[in-house]
Amino acid sequence: MENILSVEETKTRLICELSTVTGFKYLKSGILKKTVKDIVFEINFFSSKWNASGQSIEVNADLRIIYKKYGKLPVDNVIASMSYNPKDGYWYDISTESKLLETKNILEKRFRDTAMDLVKRFDEDYNAAIRYLFFEGFEKYNVYLDFVADNLGQEIIKDKAQQIYEGLSDECKEQVIQYQNGARNKSWMLNRCNLKYIVDNNLFH
Repeated sequence: MENILSVEETKTRLICELSTVTGFKYLKSGILKKTVKDIVFEINFFSSKWNASGQSIEVNADLRIIYKKYGKLPVDNVIASMSYNPKDGYWYDISTESKLLETKNILEKRFRDTAMDLVKRFDEDYNAAIRYLFFEGFEKYNVYLDFVADNLGQEIIKDKAQQIYEGLSDECKEQVIQYQNGARNKSWMLNRCNLKYIVDNNLFH
């Protein structure tokens, strides 16, 4: 039977090893970070509150893509994001050497296919990378329309904006009318999001 590893040591080891293979900088806060021009890629790692050395150690991770021109607050500057949830649940088990290696290999492949791929794209051709995010990765990366429009122009997002509006439920379409009449009682009406951007810029009919 394999030895159960300690919580902090194991999580730190996983992040350090992934930092080495990805080329992302390892921050003490448990974040892997890479900056390309004015775009910041952050891979954040999370631990289960039930983690206990000698029993179980579980982690998860997600990717946030930040546009520095939008300021320092995450509610304002995140322009795309995705979760690295495992296929069969929420947590990766890294409590033993073999499970740690398995998780590292899984996340390394997923990082190469996503974060590292996007870093390369933005480094090689900034606008082409934005077009890739918008046309091929919009749902996958939860892309914000304002970022695309600010860099490539509003014309490019009009069809997507109309598609999003047409996909709304009748209840949500009624909320849009209420918002246009001054209502501010739903979270989307108050916080930066694609629907708010679409309505504020009259990108639907």
